[in-house]
Amino acid sequence: MRSVAPNSLRQISTVAKYELLRHVRSKRLLAIILLTIIISAIFLVVPPAIGSSYPKDPKQFVLNMLSFLGILSILSATFFGADAIVSEFESKTGYFLFPNPIRKTTIFLGKFIASALVSAGTIFLYYYIAEISVRVIDGNVPTNIVLSFVYALVYLFAILAIAYLFSAIMRSSVYSLILTFFSLFLILPIIDAVGSIAKFKPWFSITFASGIATHILDVPYPTDKVFTTMTAPRAASAGQTLTLAQYYPDVRLSLYVMGAYFIVAFVIALILTQRREM
Repeated sequence: MRSVAPNSLRQISTVAKYELLRHVRSKRLLAIILLTIIISAIFLVVPPAIGSSYPKDPKQFVLNMLSFLGILSILSATFFGADAIVSEFESKTGYFLFPNPIRKTTIFLGKFIASALVSAGTIFLYYYIAEISVRVIDGNVPTNIVLSFVYALVYLFAILAIAYLFSAIMRSSVYSLILTFFSLFLILPIIDAVGSIAKFKPWFSITFASGIATHILDVPYPTDKVFTTMTAPRAASAGQTLTLAQYYPDVRLSLYVMGAYFIVAFVIALILTQRREM
């Protein structure tokens, strides 16, 4: 009797299962969980330790707690996605996988699902600590906190797809990790900051679009502002005025932007992985 090869969905779930176990046993997951707990503890312990009080507004309390949301999202995408593909080729472990009756597409999808689950778990832990803390301290939970979590996941999955794209392009895990982190943590935020000075709205930037995850907690939703400030006077001249703009991402447009980043990066990464040879 001829044996029947497992179907694609079963293969994907098997790859995802063992990749998830690999993440759970890794020091990276432990490190990011500890970082999440430490960040949360700082906002809970420091105010009473220095004789200060917590914000009376539960919305402001949660916003303070979630102020490192962007960094944790970027670290999650970097830790669990930036070397997911390139490591198989760099360390030659792909020799043990690719000759088997399993497609590269199946391996890619299984790995991505595992990365998405463990990254989403990290963000969920961050939100869970924030929500439990505000319930205990204030008794109220800000409006739209669930929507904020959903928007945070949309951003997370989009940058995770970008991390996989870099992993499919690069030949070195180190370069892929560095490129992913600095692109999302430094390069794109600089473009966002330049937009404030040059007075153009960087709606196309995924890091700018990610702002909806926290701005949605503001009721009503904030609107763009232009304001003028004075620069410090020099010895031979008086201070000059500087006009700056404070832009806020539009919710619907930002969801489209993050969705576009996810689809384009995911599809290109998948195609490159299929064509890449050991």
